[in-house]
Amino acid sequence: MPVIKSYLRGQWESLGRRLDALPEKPKDKQPLKITDGVGTIQAQIQMAREKGYTLNELIEHAAKEGIDVNINSLRYAMRRTGEKKRVQRRNSTASGKQSRNPASPQKTKPPIDRHTGSMVIRDSYSFEITPDVEDL
Repeated sequence: MPVIKSYLRGQWESLGRRLDALPEKPKDKQPLKITDGVGTIQAQIQMAREKGYTLNELIEHAAKEGIDVNINSLRYAMRRTGEKKRVQRRNSTASGKQSRNPASPQKTKPPIDRHTGSMVIRDSYSFEITPDVEDL
């Protein structure tokens, strides 16, 4: 059976004070994950790609700066940063006004069966499922 670790409240408060007293690290000394780093230079990567440079050539340039990244990691990071920007754009437009796209899913209430007064539930196969309330 695993043992649950616990520490004194004073220890946690002491750690909190220690963390509050830490000086801020310079931005250029802060470590970034590959996805975050690619996100910061996404525009430069896109410009280099438009100039005709391949991902392998970009990886060679990264290696000259001491950044050890492989092609799969770079592709994944580029895809993730692209998804984040799409989500941010979608959220910013949706928060300002409702989307008028007819293809976007609309939230609707489930239909109510007029005869029994109960809800008609539809599953992924789109046939009606009604609760069995007659034989109770």
